[in-house]
Amino acid sequence: MRNLGRLLMLGMLITGTISIVLPAAANADARVQTQVPCVSYVGGNFYSGSGTDVVADTGNVTLTCHLALVTGTPVTQPTRTTYGNCDTLQLPSGRAELNCHYSLV
Repeated sequence: MRNLGRLLMLGMLITGTISIVLPAAANADARVQTQVPCVSYVGGNFYSGSGTDVVADTGNVTLTCHLALVTGTPVTQPTRTTYGNCDTLQLPSGRAELNCHYSLV
């Protein structure tokens, strides 16, 4: 059940990001999208925030998000979790950083 939740969140994150980035990929002047909504569900903790998408000429995308804990318990030490193409760093402060790398082509 936990893995299904993670998979669904990852799917929503990537789908939402692609829908925001596709118009940018068609315009050479719009290669960076800011204030992209982001979420991460890791180890029973749910984080939400916003981030930045950067699209390279090759179609490779880097998404970096700064998140805050919405529900769950803060970790006691910095904890890094990788799921698919995304990496989440949880911090004891209740903050987290999400980094994803994927291709539009």
